[in-house]
Amino acid sequence: MKKLILVCLVFVLSNTFYAQKTKTKVKKAKATTEKVVKEKKEKVAKVKDKVSETKKEAKSKATTAQKEVREKATKSVDKVSGEYNGQKVFTGPNGGKYYINKNGNKTYIDNNAAK
Repeated sequence: MKKLILVCLVFVLSNTFYAQKTKTKVKKAKATTEKVVKEKKEKVAKVKDKVSETKKEAKSKATTAQKEVREKATKSVDKVSGEYNGQKVFTGPNGGKYYINKNGNKTYIDNNAAK
């Protein structure tokens, strides 16, 4: 009977020591996991910042390209001959009247519509 009590006591004590070790392991694992999560969140924030900067750069490049297209379209030898819907009306070499729309393209109008 003494042996049985002794074996039970050893079993209980060994489980108690093992349980304490696992608790510390769990705490360490949580700490490292939190560090990794924090690092990943910082990386995600940096990537989001880069994406927003890239979008801004692309948008500014697109607007400058549109401006250049408009300038090139209006640099033709055609004469300004009036106004139509708030846009300058140009007369081409063959007498056709047009204006430059917001996309930078020529939009032809009826000869009588231009003022």
